[in-house]
Amino acid sequence: MKKKYAVIVALFLCASSFATEITLKVTPTAMFPFLSGKEQKYDPVGGGAFIDVGVNLKGFLNVGPEFGFIVLPKNNSKNLEAGVDPNLLIVPFGAQVSGFFSPLARLEVDGGLALGAYGAFTNERAHYAPWYRVFADASYKINTKVTVGLNLSWFNCQYNTYFGNPGAAGLTAGVSVSFKFDTQKTSGNVDVTAEYDDSVFPVLFSIYKNESIGTITVLNNEAAEIRNVKVRFRAEGYTASEQECGQVKVIYKHSSEEIPLYADFTDKVMRFSEAGKISGEVVVEYDLLGDTRVAVIPVTIPVHNRNTMRWVDPAVIASFVSSKAQEVFETSKFLVGVANSHTHSGLNKNMQYSMYILEGIRSIGVICEETSDTPYNTAHLDLSSLDYIQYPYQTLSYRSGDKDDVAILFMSMLESVGISSAFIPLEDDFIVAINLGEANSNLLGMFNGTKRILIVDDEVWLPISMKSISEGYMNSWLKGAEKVNKAIDAEEDLSFVVLADAWKTYPPSGFSSDEVSTKMPLESTLISTVEKVLTQYINQEFGPQIADVQERIKKQGASASLYNQLGLLYVRSGQYSKAISVYEVSAKMGNVAAMNNLGNIYSLQKQYLAAKKWYENALVVDPNNETAKKNLEKIATELEN
Repeated sequence: MKKKYAVIVALFLCASSFATEITLKVTPTAMFPFLSGKEQKYDPVGGGAFIDVGVNLKGFLNVGPEFGFIVLPKNNSKNLEAGVDPNLLIVPFGAQVSGFFSPLARLEVDGGLALGAYGAFTNERAHYAPWYRVFADASYKINTKVTVGLNLSWFNCQYNTYFGNPGAAGLTAGVSVSFKFDTQKTSGNVDVTAEYDDSVFPVLFSIYKNESIGTITVLNNEAAEIRNVKVRFRAEGYTASEQECGQVKVIYKHSSEEIPLYADFTDKVMRFSEAGKISGEVVVEYDLLGDTRVAVIPVTIPVHNRNTMRWVDPAVIASFVSSKAQEVFETSKFLVGVANSHTHSGLNKNMQYSMYILEGIRSIGVICEETSDTPYNTAHLDLSSLDYIQYPYQTLSYRSGDKDDVAILFMSMLESVGISSAFIPLEDDFIVAINLGEANSNLLGMFNGTKRILIVDDEVWLPISMKSISEGYMNSWLKGAEKVNKAIDAEEDLSFVVLADAWKTYPPSGFSSDEVSTKMPLESTLISTVEKVLTQYINQEFGPQIADVQERIKKQGASASLYNQLGLLYVRSGQYSKAISVYEVSAKMGNVAAMNNLGNIYSLQKQYLAAKKWYENALVVDPNNETAKKNLEKIATELEN
C-alpha cells in the first residue's frame, strides 16, 4: 500500500514541474451512506472532508492526490456497550483527475474521478480496501485566487472487492473552497510579440486590410484566463483607423494565441523613398473576471522603399499603374486630342489611339534601357529577389526605364483614356496587350488572319513588345506577336493579366509627382509618324486580302458580289476613294448592297445629297429595302438641319 502512495506522490511531483498552477481544494461534506452491504449499518448522515491537491495541465485538466476522512455513525450506536466506538472512521487516499471549464467569467464547472485505497478504523480494528469517487462542482470565482462552490459526489468504499460489494457507499454534498497558486510569475497583464512575413510594400498599402503583414502572438500573463479578447492595430500618421486583427473567446493563463496582423494604412506610407520602419501599437481589449481591460503594446514594422516589389505574383505590377496621375492624364489627353482630329473612321479607334500614345511616348524621348537600374530579366525570374519598379512619372522624368517600367507608363496612358490593357511577362520581354473589342466578324476582318492578334475570352488583343518600343509601333507589334506565339507553341506557362482584374486585388497606388512637366511632341510630326504607321498596317493586314479579291476578279470575271467585297475591304482600311470607284462598278451591275454602301460613304463624308441619291437608287431596284428606307429618313433629318 505504501508503494502505491509513493507512486501517486511521485507522479504528482513530476506533473507539477510542467504545471503553471497548483490548486488546493478543501471540501467539508456530508455523506448519506444508504448502501452498506445487505443491511443498514450506519445512520442516514455522516460527515467529513476531502482535500485535493492538483496541478493545472493544458488549461482544462487538474491532476493530483486526494485524501480526506469520513465519519459514519453506526446504526446501533445507542445500544453499544461503554467503551465501544460508536463511529466508523474512513480515511481515503488516492489520485484524482478532473476537467473544468468556465461558461461565464466568474462561473467554473468541473467534474472528475478519484480512486485509491482507504483504511476503515473502529474499536482498534482496521480494514483496507479500494474506493472511488465521482464528483462535480459548480463554483464562483471570488477573485483570481479563491473560488467557492457546491460539491456533489458518489463515494463508494468497497469491501474486499474492487467493484460491486460496497462496505459503505452513497452521496456526498458539501461546500468546496479552492486556492490557486502560480508556479510561474505573472505580470498582471498581457504581452504581445509580432513576427513579419516580409517588410511592408508601400505600393500595396491598401491590401493590408485583408492581407496580413505577419502574426501577433498574445500571451496571457494575467492571474486568470482572459475572455472576449479583441486585437487591433494602429500607427499614428500612417493608418486611417484602428484595424481589427482578430478575436479570441478565451486565452488561458500562461497560454498564448496567434492572430494575423492587419493594418488600415493610408497613402502616407508612400513617403518611404528608402527602407525604414513604422512605429505602431497593438491594442488588446479583454475581460478579466467580467471586468474590461485594455493593454497597448508598441511594435515596430519594417517597410521597404516605395519602388520595391517581388515577382511572387505578376499582378502586383497593377499597383504601379497610375491612370489618374496628373502627368499621365495630361500627356495622354494631349496625344489622344491630336488623334481625335485625324482618326480614320473605318479603322479600330482603340488601335489608332494606342498608335498615337506609343509614338507620342517615343517622340518625347522615352526609351527601353536594358542596362537600367531595374533588372527585369533577372528579378522577375527570381521570386525571392527584390525588384525596383518605376512609377509613370519617374519614367516620364528619366525618359527611360526597363521593359516593365515602360509598360507601366504605356498602360497608364491607355487606361487613362478608357482603353483596357493587359500584360504578359515573358522571360526576356514584357508584352502589353491592347483591347480592341469583341471578336466579331467586322473586327476580325481588319486583320489578315489571327497570327498577329490574341483572342482571349472572345475579345481581340494586340500584343506590343516593350523591348522593341524604340523600333516603332509596327515592329513592336510584330515582335510582340511573334514572341507570344513562340511561347504558346513551346507550351510555356504564360500569365495573361488583365489590368482591370488585377486592380481588384492590387488597387492602383496613384502615386505621382506634380513637379514633372512633360514637353509635348509637335503635332505635325506626330500625325505624320502615325499616318506612316497606319499605311504600314493597311498594307500588312488589308493588302493581302485586297490582292486576293483582285486575283479572283481576274480569274472568275467581274461580278457584283466580288466588287462589293473589294469595296468593303477598302472601306475597312479607310481608303474611301478607292471604295467609291469599286462600289460604283458593282452598283452599275444592279447590286443594292453596293448602292447602300455608297450612300453610307457619302453620308460619313457629310455629302448628304449624294448619299440621298444612292439610297433612292437602291429603292428603285428594291422598293422594300429596309436599310435604304431607314437611311433616307436619317438623310432627310440631316438635310432639314
